[in-house]
Amino acid sequence: MELIILLIVIVAVLVLPLKMAAALLGARNTGVFHCLFALLLAVVIQRFVGGMIPGVTAEYGMLITIPLAAIAYMMVLDTGFLTAILIAIVQGLILIGATLLLGGFLAAAGS
Repeated sequence: MELIILLIVIVAVLVLPLKMAAALLGARNTGVFHCLFALLLAVVIQRFVGGMIPGVTAEYGMLITIPLAAIAYMMVLDTGFLTAILIAIVQGLILIGATLLLGGFLAAAGS
């Protein structure tokens, strides 16, 4: 039971920031399954390209990750490339805020 709850929380923490960013910036497909598929496609594209480029540092990896995620978002969420880049950046900011909020809530609940 705990595993199912953990999976639901993880999917919610990953998908909801993308859904919120896509709706905020005017993407056409903002459904939960569209956003989940866009995230999965972004991971597949990033792993494929990351395997082709050996020895990428964390700084350069971030510079490569945003355009690759934008390509996946552009295809699935039916938006332009520049809007998809903004979606990736806003999604990251929302994800950081949600993670800090969830971590603070769990820390407060544990004490």
